[in-house]
Amino acid sequence: MERATEGGDRSTPKVELSFPIAASADTVWTILTDPARFSAWMQGEVAFEARPGSPFSAAFPNFGIVMGGEIRTVEPDVRCFELTWGTESGPQAEEYPAGSSLLSLTVHAEGARCRLQLRHTGLPSASAAREQEGGWHFQLSRLDLTANRIDLAAGLERTLPDWIAAWNEQDEATRMAALHRCCKDDIIFRDDWTGLSGIGLLGMHIANCHRYMPGYTLEHTGDVRICRGEALVGWRSTGPGGPTEGFNHIRADPDGTIRRVTGFQRP
Repeated sequence: MERATEGGDRSTPKVELSFPIAASADTVWTILTDPARFSAWMQGEVAFEARPGSPFSAAFPNFGIVMGGEIRTVEPDVRCFELTWGTESGPQAEEYPAGSSLLSLTVHAEGARCRLQLRHTGLPSASAAREQEGGWHFQLSRLDLTANRIDLAAGLERTLPDWIAAWNEQDEATRMAALHRCCKDDIIFRDDWTGLSGIGLLGMHIANCHRYMPGYTLEHTGDVRICRGEALVGWRSTGPGGPTEGFNHIRADPDGTIRRVTGFQRP
């Protein structure tokens, strides 16, 4: 990752960053070009139209700052979004006025994930570039969080029903088909009763649950919380010993494919 640098003539300080995002390029592009999602990412009040020449405004009332500029480039084919950027009102408005710098954001697909190239030029000083670098590290980390939550929420909506179906299925072939649809072959599973790796052993463990706990069933409670590729998912089970509840700590790919599950049971 390249850090803030100055231009060759030392008169054009800039920031250049290459940041991995655990979400699809399409999802990140949608966040960049949709004012509502841009606002949620920046935790501000952002207004613009995704077209060259549109005014751009980003208000942060909690900090007494309004950033302003103009959209310069919107190129969906190469996922390039450029705008001018500066302080419309608030601290540094004189040193760093609205529209005085150029911010370029380009999204490159890398399979189910992507990488965002940020280039911020026209900054007033090297110290301003260092300050902007720290700010953009924070904001790109927030972008990673926001985009991953969108993709992983949709992915888990697809895979969690198969996870539950597998745990409730007594037919081996049907159970294994469900596990293959929702898990990596080398899935790691841990709970109070077992620690194992691989779909084959997981399928065997589920079969033993039904063998030794006749009438065992499992369901999700609908409580799903997502943070950076990981999720907490509430569950409830019934069986010979009565109902129990808990949550699973799940690590998954952006498309919802489950890699690791650690199960916790409420006391």
